[in-house]
Amino acid sequence: MAGIGFQLKKMFNERGFLANVRAYSYSAIVTVGPLALCILLMTFVQQLLLAVDTPYAERELFLAASEYALIFSQIITGGFNLIVSRYVADQIYLEKYENILSSMYGVMSICVLLGGVSAFVFFLFSPLDLTFKFVTYIFFIELIIVWIQCMYVSALKDYMKIVKSFLIGVIISGAAIFICIKFLHIYSVTAMMICLNIGFLFMLVKFTQYIREYFKVNNYKYFLFLAYFKKSPLLFVCGFFYTLGLYGHNLIVWQGQYQHTVADTFVIAPFYDVPVFFAYLSVLPAMVLFVVSLETSFYTAYKTYYNRILNSFPLRDILSAKKDMFKILSLELAFIVEIQLFTAICSIALGLKFLPLLGLTFEQIQLFIILVLGYLFFIVMYTVVLLLLYYDDQKGASITTVIYTVGSMVLTFVFVPYDNNGFSVFIAALISLLFGLWKLTHYLNNIDYYTFCSQPLIPKKRRGDLRGN
Repeated sequence: MAGIGFQLKKMFNERGFLANVRAYSYSAIVTVGPLALCILLMTFVQQLLLAVDTPYAERELFLAASEYALIFSQIITGGFNLIVSRYVADQIYLEKYENILSSMYGVMSICVLLGGVSAFVFFLFSPLDLTFKFVTYIFFIELIIVWIQCMYVSALKDYMKIVKSFLIGVIISGAAIFICIKFLHIYSVTAMMICLNIGFLFMLVKFTQYIREYFKVNNYKYFLFLAYFKKSPLLFVCGFFYTLGLYGHNLIVWQGQYQHTVADTFVIAPFYDVPVFFAYLSVLPAMVLFVVSLETSFYTAYKTYYNRILNSFPLRDILSAKKDMFKILSLELAFIVEIQLFTAICSIALGLKFLPLLGLTFEQIQLFIILVLGYLFFIVMYTVVLLLLYYDDQKGASITTVIYTVGSMVLTFVFVPYDNNGFSVFIAALISLLFGLWKLTHYLNNIDYYTFCSQPLIPKKRRGDLRGN
């Protein structure tokens, strides 16, 4: 992600208020991708359907189908995120660009196969209309492909094209839905899903075009990246549990007292799910800041420190670089915490004002407040996880994400009978954050050992090499 950070940082160097607004806008869209836009688009559609008195069953079916597609497409692709990022970064460093495009097709084939088979089995015995099942199935597959493409667009240099693709795709879907409802008076959920498909198909096609223009060579070695599962398996664990942690507590609540079955197919809990989606929006500023602030300022100091070691600088210079790296890390991390705390306070204030207008009850707003505070700890925890990965502490990063995910799901299961579901996210995020900070502090306090003493003095050789074969 440092590539995105540095390119966007150049925009912040431009003078003027409008230049900064443009830079932060690009940062937000490139960083959070279509996720926030999906949530906002689905909220827009729900309000449109409500405004024209669409039957409740239709609105409910749209919400459930889009929610399932959004959640499970991310869970299926989440484990590949860090693996692919590491693989692409290594190939760019080694200047083996011909491996990148083929790896994208390889990841797509695996994830589409997993998602496609799972969705087919899920819909096989569903009583829903065949047309609706088909268009929802297509939307689910499109989301899988878009999430994968988002792993590769960070290597592109023309971020204006990325931003335009996101926005135009969402605008196409939103405009098509508006026309269907306002002018054609078509309120069917099948038509709404078709409109979503059109917009995301545009986004998918444009991303494919841009990626192929940048990485022109396909060497047909589609699964070469799978070697990284053996080389760095904990990256998959970390990525998967992070994504599962976003929605794992939802899956548990779906089995509790708030469970609601839609069209004998989708099991959801609208009472819980709606506040969760709105609360999740509060973490987006921290995600943007990580890319344009910490990953740029910190990365510069991080690179300087290790470059001085690799180039045999005097000890005085190395210690000075280490001191600067620690100082920038602490300042940037504190800045992210401050901004996220400010965002959480503003989110709660805005939620108290506007969420009742969207139909949320007093109990849901209370839940929203707890979740916003929980996500405050969560996003800081994930920032610490990414810092641990910077220092290649994959074990510490993985344990931290596992603690949060397993903790939030177990605590949700415990709290469900007591109507305190939001506290599961709050407590699990706090515990995992404290553990992650302890791991990061421990690493930094012993950075000299990990840098100079933890590496093997003699490169490991294969058994055949030892025999002289």
